[in-house]
Amino acid sequence: MERSVGSVDGTRIGYLELGSGPGIVFVHGSLGVGDAWLQVANLLADRFTCYLMDRRGRGRSGNAERYSLDTECADIAAVLEAAGPTSALLGHSYGGICALEAARRIRVSKLILYEPPFPIDGPTVGDAFERYRAAVANNQLDEALLIGARDLVKLTDVQIKEWRASPAWQLAAALTPTWVRELEVIRSLPLGVERFSQMSSPTLLLLGTATARHHEVASAALAETLPSAHTRRLVDQGHQAQVFAPTLVAREIAGFVES
Repeated sequence: MERSVGSVDGTRIGYLELGSGPGIVFVHGSLGVGDAWLQVANLLADRFTCYLMDRRGRGRSGNAERYSLDTECADIAAVLEAAGPTSALLGHSYGGICALEAARRIRVSKLILYEPPFPIDGPTVGDAFERYRAAVANNQLDEALLIGARDLVKLTDVQIKEWRASPAWQLAAALTPTWVRELEVIRSLPLGVERFSQMSSPTLLLLGTATARHHEVASAALAETLPSAHTRRLVDQGHQAQVFAPTLVAREIAGFVES
């Protein structure tokens, strides 16, 4: 069922609600929408109520001129309020940054983070950002996505070839303008994650064994810093296991939320 809630600035945040049982709110990453987690949600729907939110600026959600990490956190808080106070919160990639920041401000019963790209020992957004932003400004969206996939996300040539051969490539290319502001947020973050050392929410860190180094580094830092965190490795998976191994991801989520 499609629903929406109003965020603090009046922006409507849409989400897909399916299943029954304890709630899980899903916060997707860059260049995607909530339905990127639909395969996983369908596998969980017999035990959990899944809330697949579309972050502002895409899908079922509206947008506003003002954008910041604060607005993302407010949007998550609005969906969590609709889902109920005992709902778990899952964030993937940039959505993981948003989810952890939200959980620092409001109480979250359980938190699941899948490879949030926090800068730890140096910037995670390098010189390629300016080339990416220029391509978007010139409406060269396919070229922008190629720059992002190759030079920012660090996908292999094989991974990029597979992605470009799928319908998901064009969908992601259409969303490349939204990634500019998210990359700007990442560039503005302080190095390290010590600011999260007082977090109390039990946290599951999902980490692929075939992922990029900066995801390894960020997840390791979170594992050392968050008081109640543990890591589960997704064997042979990279940054998109929710697409390529949904059964594996759903099993890890269910085991953690039910524990």
